[in-house]
Amino acid sequence: MKTLVTTFLLVVALAAGAQTRLPDGSVQDLTLELGVRAEAIKQSGILRLCVAKEGQCIENLTLGFTVRVYDVKGVEVWNSMWTGRSLDLKFKKPVPTAHKVVVEATAAQVVNKLTGNPISTGKPLKLEFVVE
Repeated sequence: MKTLVTTFLLVVALAAGAQTRLPDGSVQDLTLELGVRAEAIKQSGILRLCVAKEGQCIENLTLGFTVRVYDVKGVEVWNSMWTGRSLDLKFKKPVPTAHKVVVEATAAQVVNKLTGNPISTGKPLKLEFVVE
C-alpha cells in the first residue's frame, strides 16, 4: 500500500511539474496529448483512449471529444460525440471497414476528474491513427 501511495504521489508531482499557472489563475499544460490504450474497432468495436504526457496515460484527466472513422477510400463510415465521462468506448457494433480514426477534443482544455479544475491545452487535442 505504501508503494502504491508513493507511486501515485510521484506521478502527480511529475504531471504538475510542466503545468503553468497563468496570470488569471488558470492552469495550462501544452505538453498533453491524446493516447490510445487499446484498439479493437474492427473486431469488437472497442477503443480505449487516454490523456497522456510523454507517452504515459494520466488517468485523472478527461475531455469531451468527437470520433470519426474512415474507410480505406477516405469515406467517413462512423462518427460520434462523447462527453468524456469515460474514455473507454464501445461501439454498438464492430466497424470492419475501419481504416483511419480521427479523435478531436471539443475544447482546448482537459478536466481533472479529482478536482474538477480545467487545464488549458492551448488548442484542442487531436489524434489520428491507422487501424491495424
